[in-house]
Amino acid sequence: MKKIIIIFCILHIALSAMAQKGALKYKGDWVQSKLKVQAPTQAPTIVWQNPQIQQLTVEQNNFTLSVCVQSDAPLIDYHFVHNGKTIGGPTRGFKKVNCGQEITQELSLVQGANEVHFVVSNSGGATTSSSYYITYNAVSPSSNAVAAETSAQKRVALIIANEAYQKYPLKNSINDGQAIRERLEKLGFTVTLHENQGRKDLKKTVDTFTNSLTDKSISLFFYAGHGLMVNGVNYIQPVDTDPTAEADVEFECFPLRQLIARMEETNPSGSNLVFWDACRNNPYRSWRRGAGEPVFAPTNPPVGTMIVYATEPGKSALDGDEKNGLFTSELIKHIDVPGQDIFELIDKVDRGLEVRGYKQPPYIEGRLRGKFIFKYQ
Repeated sequence: MKKIIIIFCILHIALSAMAQKGALKYKGDWVQSKLKVQAPTQAPTIVWQNPQIQQLTVEQNNFTLSVCVQSDAPLIDYHFVHNGKTIGGPTRGFKKVNCGQEITQELSLVQGANEVHFVVSNSGGATTSSSYYITYNAVSPSSNAVAAETSAQKRVALIIANEAYQKYPLKNSINDGQAIRERLEKLGFTVTLHENQGRKDLKKTVDTFTNSLTDKSISLFFYAGHGLMVNGVNYIQPVDTDPTAEADVEFECFPLRQLIARMEETNPSGSNLVFWDACRNNPYRSWRRGAGEPVFAPTNPPVGTMIVYATEPGKSALDGDEKNGLFTSELIKHIDVPGQDIFELIDKVDRGLEVRGYKQPPYIEGRLRGKFIFKYQ
């Protein structure tokens, strides 16, 4: 009997072991994967500290690049690339700051276009990169002469502020237009402000404005209202239009490029400035300024014309919850600072929004001739 009991126990143990082995074999893939699988390493995040806007023009060739990197794994490789050539590298080290790990690099810019690329990888095998563009225009006696001449040039401005749309009305556009008019008049501009322009009136207003320009003058156009982009073209939406299909937009709305062409035609040797505080969305996704999926296509303005958009490609221009839209609220704070050029102004607008917690960097297209200053010392 004892032998039978012993044999039975041995058999029971063997069968149990086989069962466990079979269970592990059956569940083996799941068990192994559960033991080995780890959360995937995220790609490092790059935040540019200098420059802060993606397209920047400077007049000095010495430039300090600075990025802040956030990573959930140690960095193993990072470097800047200048016009296709690697500069700097991990041997330079970094310092820890509030935004993560700060990496800097001194750079000597070349005359004209400079593409700056930053690449970073971490120990988890994740890599990310980002590119910014710096144009270096050396200061010359002729450009200084142009800057001095602008203080005596004729200054004219047209402001269009649209908000009384039947569908999706806005609340800050007229406030924006009135605030900009006040600042520009103090800066020596002859300003015309039109509010809630319909289609026919808008066309007449633009014609009257552009016909009044004289060569070598300073002309400025400011728009606050609904903006839309269809087939790569930016449009102003008049308050009395409601195109029901994309094909109707070019017949019912006013193209920005037509305004730019008219300004260039009547003021070919002057300075033409455009400030666009409006979205560049496809309106059939959203008619609300600051909502929807942004779309980008370059306008490619001629030399002597600069367009300052309220935000960079891929981001929305917010209307804001205060008296003025976000972009305009910062613009009116800094536009009359003595001695600053247009690029310093836009940089202050960008920094002001960032301090307030908004990631809405302005975006610039085109360039003026020489240095432009709103208010001289």
